[in-house]
Amino acid sequence: MKRLAILGLLALTWPAVRLAADDSPSLFDQALEQLVRQAYVGDTSAAERYLQATLEQNPNHLEARWQLLYLQIVPFKNLPLPQRASMLGDVSPEFNRVAELARRSKQTAFLHFLTAIHAALYNDFDRALPEIDQAAALDPRSARYLTAKARIVLDSGRWTKSDATLEKGIALLNEARELLRKNPSPFVRDEYFDFYLAGALEDLSEPRWKEVAEHDERFLEINQEPFTRGIAWNQAARAYMKLGDCARAKADAEKALEVMKSGPAQETRRYAEFCLEMQKMGLIASR
Repeated sequence: MKRLAILGLLALTWPAVRLAADDSPSLFDQALEQLVRQAYVGDTSAAERYLQATLEQNPNHLEARWQLLYLQIVPFKNLPLPQRASMLGDVSPEFNRVAELARRSKQTAFLHFLTAIHAALYNDFDRALPEIDQAAALDPRSARYLTAKARIVLDSGRWTKSDATLEKGIALLNEARELLRKNPSPFVRDEYFDFYLAGALEDLSEPRWKEVAEHDERFLEINQEPFTRGIAWNQAARAYMKLGDCARAKADAEKALEVMKSGPAQETRRYAEFCLEMQKMGLIASR
């Protein structure tokens, strides 16, 4: 999630950004395409430049302001709640600014969506869920809002350790995917449903490892973004280890490490190697 420090490159490429597209809709579209393709992680510096250029031309561009704010808050979800709350306080003025732009432009569904995301970051699901319900009700053709609802329900299930809530979120993800296929949206990509479903299935108290692996494999067939591929390879490796396929687990963990030098992937590979040694000694069954 750490963005690359490329200030020198930015200085060289900034004029090109301005010349490549001199109207805010085109600049914004280029930024959004990159961000959605990357799931808002990895090196998002080019998209950020497009968003800043959009705001230079139109300071009240609601979506451009929201996308820049969302880039700031994406990493917060990985933090403990007290630390997350402190950092959310730092960006509250921009949340308020975006909310006011939504009110002034009468984008009521978006305002409910924004409020739901904000509340969910505080794990205030009693507030977040009614808000996202209102957004989805006001725009029932929006795969964006239904996907957001599914992910908030999943976050609620993880927080409360409720399998029933997780299963509801899984069902909503499948529903949102069908909606997306009927009503395409630039804010959602089809392959990421496999990515989200794999994570949700792993979070169950009794994970459905075969389905986790299947969803990760489908995601990896399509997605080419290094950061998300690394996460998917590592998750697939954990699934195959649980399924007893230690060789496949090690191979997938090594693929994860090729694109993402992370502690979790290194740990998965160590466990896979230990699993293979145990199989060689006949202590656990080989697949």
